[in-house]
Amino acid sequence: MHTPGPTRPWRNDSHTRRLVTAALLLAGLAVALPAGAASARTTKTVSLAGVTITFGDQLKGIQTVFAATDALKGAPYTVDWANFVGGPPVIAAETSGSVDLGFMAETPTVFAQAAGDPVKVVAATLGDNPKVSPYDIVVPTGSPIKSLAQLRGHSVAVQEGTVEQYFLVQELAKAHIPYGAVQIDNLTVTDASTAVANGQVDAAVITQPLTGLDQSTGKITVLATGAGVSETIGYLTASDAALANPQKAAALSDFIQRYYRAEAQLKKNPLLAAETYVKTYGVPLAVAKEAVASDQVVGTPITPAIISYQQNEANTFQKLGLVASTLNVKQIFDLPFNQSLAKQAGLTS
Repeated sequence: MHTPGPTRPWRNDSHTRRLVTAALLLAGLAVALPAGAASARTTKTVSLAGVTITFGDQLKGIQTVFAATDALKGAPYTVDWANFVGGPPVIAAETSGSVDLGFMAETPTVFAQAAGDPVKVVAATLGDNPKVSPYDIVVPTGSPIKSLAQLRGHSVAVQEGTVEQYFLVQELAKAHIPYGAVQIDNLTVTDASTAVANGQVDAAVITQPLTGLDQSTGKITVLATGAGVSETIGYLTASDAALANPQKAAALSDFIQRYYRAEAQLKKNPLLAAETYVKTYGVPLAVAKEAVASDQVVGTPITPAIISYQQNEANTFQKLGLVASTLNVKQIFDLPFNQSLAKQAGLTS
């Protein structure tokens, strides 16, 4: 499932095994520290008693997943939830030290690396059905624009620095339209949805469930979808400061494992996933079911293919002048942390 914005918190991840063997240490639960933790790449145990991690969520998407599945039951640490619209503000919060871990698509990390932000990608999910996508380019119902080729010279609302922007870049290229040949209105995905439904812009890039909700009111028409065009990649990113703290790094690892288990539970029960979606966003059940079906993903190690996709994306933004210099995107990934995490979770690529 997909939440408004560039992230995809409703995930259909593969079954996972428990990451941590619990042991009593002091008054709290001891958790094995992942081999990739930035400042302590060992397997020693640390106490998580009294530890608090702050998660950068988007519109309560992942918080709702955890609540629906009771996935934090028994956790020896506390999770504080901070909510945003789009990945860029999550990155900014991680950079400022107010967020330890956050969820987003891949695009914000390209711009984070270009800016030198102290964050790393530690975990990933990947779409497993190329026939579906949560991303759409839409126009107001009754618009004279009937094809992508007709977007030239028109206004398009999209949140810059997000996967929606990269999807737009890909679609314009497919239609042989230079990116500079459209007028970009930099709006959050929720504001873009409102603007296009009200006819304030000629087109917008939005995501499920906003697409389904706006379609149900008859206000928009889908011009193009991301199916077969954009990969559906989700990242969990952590601040360097959190990874350098052995207690927080261990808590983050445990949290991610609980997230995988929660999503595996929702994969077994798509109706629960849709009903949970309804509770979070207040959309009709039919819209929620459509949104769930549009975003089918599985947990995955960070593979060379993912890194290659991101390198191509970064190169594209550099050629457009949106990123100042060529990036070696591999540097934004904490591969030792992810390799340990993936192995203990039983993830396969």
